[in-house]
This record gives sequence, C-alpha cells and structure tokens, in this order.
Amino acid sequence: MSVVPTLLAPAAPCPPAPGVGAAVGVGGALPLPAPGWGAADALLALELARPLLPVTVALRVRLLGELTTVVLAAGPHVVKVYPPDTDPRHLDRVGQALAGSATAHQAAAPAVVTAHGVVTVAARLRPVGTVSWPRLGTLLRDFHAEQAGAGLPPWSPLSRLAAQVTGLPDEAASVLLAARDALLTALQEVRSDLGVDTIHGDLSPSNVLRTARGPRLIDLDWAAAAPREYDLASASRRFRAGEISRRAYAAFCTAYGHDVLSWPGLPVLDRVADLGVVAFRIWDCRHHGRDLDWLPAQLRLWRTPL
Repeated sequence: MSVVPTLLAPAAPCPPAPGVGAAVGVGGALPLPAPGWGAADALLALELARPLLPVTVALRVRLLGELTTVVLAAGPHVVKVYPPDTDPRHLDRVGQALAGSATAHQAAAPAVVTAHGVVTVAARLRPVGTVSWPRLGTLLRDFHAEQAGAGLPPWSPLSRLAAQVTGLPDEAASVLLAARDALLTALQEVRSDLGVDTIHGDLSPSNVLRTARGPRLIDLDWAAAAPREYDLASASRRFRAGEISRRAYAAFCTAYGHDVLSWPGLPVLDRVADLGVVAFRIWDCRHHGRDLDWLPAQLRLWRTPL
C-alpha cells in the first residue's frame, strides 16, 4: 500500500472538568449514563418513542446488552437506547455519513429524543458465525476505502475523561487530566502514514457480525475522522498482549495491507487507548459499587504519561 504521511489535525478540545451532576454536555456528544440509569429507563424511552418512529417495533422485546447504552431485540429490529443528554445530532450525522454502506450497519431512521433516553432503531442482523482476523482486516480495509471522505465528526479522544474523574480526590483527578492534556499535545506532533480519514473508532471482533451477505461493522458511535492507524492499533495491542497469535496478526495486516508495529506514532495512540481504559474502569467500578483500590498504582504510572 502506497501511503503519504500527513500531519494529524489537532484533537478537538476536551470539555473542562464538570461539576457534580448530570449536566447537559458532560462527556461530549456521548455522555455516560447517570447512576441508576439502565434497562428500565430504556423500556420507558422506547414506549415514548414508538409514535415517533417510522417503523413499527414489536411489543415484545429482549435485552441484548446493558452498559453505557441499552440494546434490545424487538422482532426484526434492534433498538439501541442512549442515556439522556446524548446528542441526537451526532448520532444522525454518523448515520447519514455512513448511509448505504456495504461494510457498516447503521440505524434505519433518525434518533428520537425522550425524557428517559435517545432511541435508535436498526434492522436486526442475523449472525451466521464468527469473523476471522484475516477477514476482519479485509473488512476494515474495505470500510476505510468505502467511507473515505465521509464527512464524519473530527476525532475527540478521551472526551469522557473529565466526567469519568469527577468526584475523585482532587490529586487523582489532576493526575489523569494532566495525562490527558499531555497526550493530546503529543498527538498534534504525530504524523499519519495512512492519512486522517474515516475510522470505526472501536474496532473489535465483538463489533463485527458475520451475516449471510458478508460481515458488517456495528456500534459505530465513535466513528470519526482520525488517523486510520487508530483502528489498526487495536489489533496490534491484542497481538502484543498475547490475545491473538503472530500468525493471526500477520494475516490481519496482510489482508488490510499495512502493519503499524513500526510506526513512530504507535506509542502515543497506545497510551491514549490505555488512559481511556483506566478512565472507563473508574466509571464502571463506581457505577457498579466496586472498590477503586487499584487506582493508586495506576496514578503512579500516569504521572509520566509518555
């Protein structure tokens, strides 16, 4: 693959650290749910949204997943409910940019805003098996090519971190916010070999469905215009962590046509991803009432982010 290095555009600025509470805009376009929000709220949101949806959603639904969003199976549809204060314009912009895609599966209609959450509906895909790493490499290559210049929002890494550290002791929050700022500054000096263009933003085998018509990428909430290496770096981290074999990783890179392991910008993208994992773990522990006894050791590491 012939590539021309390009300078990464400066990352979109993160919002200032918010005060306590579920203020509008906390976490950017995709805020985390407030404590207690979950499946019951999603069902209420769906009932309020039904008259406004352009498709008829089955009355009987089944819970498929519940974390920062709630996903429901409803006959031939899948309903995804986002917490209140999610920006429907962001969801619709991504959906419109990727409309008609042969490689990515999107909502079938604009998002509907209710007091209990923001509702989207898509056709339900029927999986017929798993996707191998080589096939995932091919799918990612095709997605990047198909969606070149799609007009997606600019990448905003670590946009939720300010909300995730709210309520921590001041010193702990300061360490993580300073690490975020250092990484965003470092990103501005990184050069992309593959160019700044459409990425999936959360590449994982769990975000791919193999269907009778071929594999499709799902969960494109974090799709953005970003260094394309970010998607590839996800696979490289799994290889370096021992989650996938050398053979599988090599086949993935061959299928895509590029390997990021020797790319100078990889350490910065890795640290961005690492800090995102730490921040999400903080939120997840507090959301589910688990201890943060692991955090002090992490803070010692993040005093020197690079």
